[in-house]
Amino acid sequence: MTKCRIEVIGEMTQERHAAFVMLYYPLIGQDAAILYSTMVAIGTRNQKIRNHLLIEKISGLSKEVIEKNRHILEQYLLVKTYYRAVDDQYVYQVFMPKEGNTFLRHEVFGRLYLKQMGKQVYEFNKLCFAHDLEDKEEYQEITMPFENIIKDQWKDSEEENFQKLKPDEDDMQRMSDIPLSFNYDRFLTGYSKTLFPLTCRNQKNLRLIGELATIHGISEMDMRKYVSQSMNLKDNTLNAELLKRKVRNAKRSVMVDLDVKNPYALPPVRFLQSKQHGIEVSRSDAYLIETLITDFKMKPEVVNVLIEYVLEKTNQRFSKSYVEKIASVWVRLNIDTSEKALAHIKEEEQKPIKTKKKELPEWFQQQDEGSEKANKTVDDKELEEMMERLRGEQ
Repeated sequence: MTKCRIEVIGEMTQERHAAFVMLYYPLIGQDAAILYSTMVAIGTRNQKIRNHLLIEKISGLSKEVIEKNRHILEQYLLVKTYYRAVDDQYVYQVFMPKEGNTFLRHEVFGRLYLKQMGKQVYEFNKLCFAHDLEDKEEYQEITMPFENIIKDQWKDSEEENFQKLKPDEDDMQRMSDIPLSFNYDRFLTGYSKTLFPLTCRNQKNLRLIGELATIHGISEMDMRKYVSQSMNLKDNTLNAELLKRKVRNAKRSVMVDLDVKNPYALPPVRFLQSKQHGIEVSRSDAYLIETLITDFKMKPEVVNVLIEYVLEKTNQRFSKSYVEKIASVWVRLNIDTSEKALAHIKEEEQKPIKTKKKELPEWFQQQDEGSEKANKTVDDKELEEMMERLRGEQ
């Protein structure tokens, strides 16, 4: 009998259990639900299993049925499977279901549920849910890839219906650390699912796309081009680092931006470009600006004031060390708007320049006076001796 072990990750709360029964169960089916519940129950007991026999006996499922439904659980991100060939051993990691609202918003699961259960059931559930492990370095992960479970089943009309019905995603604005100036509807509407697959349209990727566009001033249509060029179509993944490099190297016109009434509202990279009379911003400067926003959590408008301030103070140099020094001070002072930044600069400039006269310590004065007195004594004695010699020579 093939050896196996079960590791349960997380805790099954009432909220997650309700989501499993009401949302997952209709999609994965009875056998997969039984297998999952059995694995969770066995995995959370003190006595650990050594092979698959107990799973078969308790679940009432055959070896073949278990294998088939394990793949279904893998597709729904409920199980990961690792295998070590040297001793024919499996390790199953069992994960908790997503909470209901997260499941319904999911780019794949939400669509599947709407398609299979219909609008009324979807909206009912939307109301219901609104609100040291072993080192597996020696194992090879053999989990079935999460892909293609709705590839040829999803129509444009269903996509439009899903976008209208899915719960508020707390806005992409609230998901991001920075206020975004990016129109996701314009970016996604009509965007080929081949060039940007549905499985890649998750919150993490969309947030990154919006933040890069906001920082560098990239239009929605241009961002499509860079995203498509950064896709690995073999495994349907977005290469985030490649996307960042393409955006940093992007050629951008600054002429339109120069007419903006509030210059501090410009994307920060474009703002620096305008200060350079339209000359492209270097990659190192663009990366430094990204750091101010992503690592220092500064608002774009505050970054623009900082750019202007640093250039004026340093004779148009944009030194990384000096920029980060000023940024650290502003973060500690909780300067989170352009108005606060400008007020702080004005306050600093109005402070009188303090010049402190350096006074010599008393001991130095005494030493100086003593030295002068000693020198005077020596000079007088030497002078008297010289006079005495002169008199002797006469």
